[in-house]
Amino acid sequence: MPPLLRAISVSKSYDGVRALRDVSFDVRAGEVHALVGENGAGKSTLIKIITGAVAFDTGSIEMDGVPLVDHSPAKAKQLGIAAIYQHPALFPNLSVAENLALRLDDLSSWKQVNRDERRRRAAALLSEVGADIHPDAEAGGLSMPEQQLVEIACAVGAAAKLVIMDEPTASLPLRETEALFRCIAALRASGAGIVYISHRLEELPRIADRVTVLRDGCTIETRNMADVDRAGLIAMMVGRELSAVFPKREVAIGAAVLQVRGLGSRQSIVHDVNFTLREGEILGMAGLVGSGRTELANILFGLTPADSGEILLNGSRCVIGSPQ
Repeated sequence: MPPLLRAISVSKSYDGVRALRDVSFDVRAGEVHALVGENGAGKSTLIKIITGAVAFDTGSIEMDGVPLVDHSPAKAKQLGIAAIYQHPALFPNLSVAENLALRLDDLSSWKQVNRDERRRRAAALLSEVGADIHPDAEAGGLSMPEQQLVEIACAVGAAAKLVIMDEPTASLPLRETEALFRCIAALRASGAGIVYISHRLEELPRIADRVTVLRDGCTIETRNMADVDRAGLIAMMVGRELSAVFPKREVAIGAAVLQVRGLGSRQSIVHDVNFTLREGEILGMAGLVGSGRTELANILFGLTPADSGEILLNGSRCVIGSPQ
């Protein structure tokens, strides 16, 4: 029995820059196949080719053993290929039920809209993926994790044969992540193949059957997930042993270089932020999507003006009004 989807020696270049070089990859029905690699390894390009958004230069793509000719997003949808991206593409001014209807309804003919049926179907799909979201809720008012769960509900409702999940847990808290894993188990049990892209390598042993590593646009290796550990994956991804990836060096911590006190901006969600960065120090900023990390960086870089608090560089107060 042929794989559900198979890419054979696929190559793609952009203005002479090789994004993919003879990449081979396959997904079986009823399996979760993890696709990993550093940023720029070629994962996004391969996904765009599978979904029909980008045409490949050489090689071939097969679905159920049949080569895909003149592939397009419309054909991908007809074949049962669905993609769930890290940043959902919902219409913000429409309700959740209306967003689902745009993806799932037959729009080829004129007919009366049954809004009650749309709501019932949306409620059932949202419940199936563990989302506590009202079908009439406006999509633009949902949090990023909630929007992503709506996208997953779309894939479930479309009975997709191949589901591509691009960093699906990047913005999900623990409870929603567990709900996602249950959805993945249900999709797998229904016979769907799943391509799972994630930088959270610790997740993969729990849900993936196989894993393929891309590096510099090339297929490095495909292994059974049970036969490789996190350190081995990282070594394949970067081409070096783990001990060479994150060398630990002891550095003396000096005086404060950057001090932020009560920083905030009415143009963003940032308010009352306090931290100190010292010489020789690396300070990490962690949080879920929408927590304010990017907005804080924009303030510090002068893209968004601060209107409360203060910034001190080397002990002197400064006003950063522009990137210059």
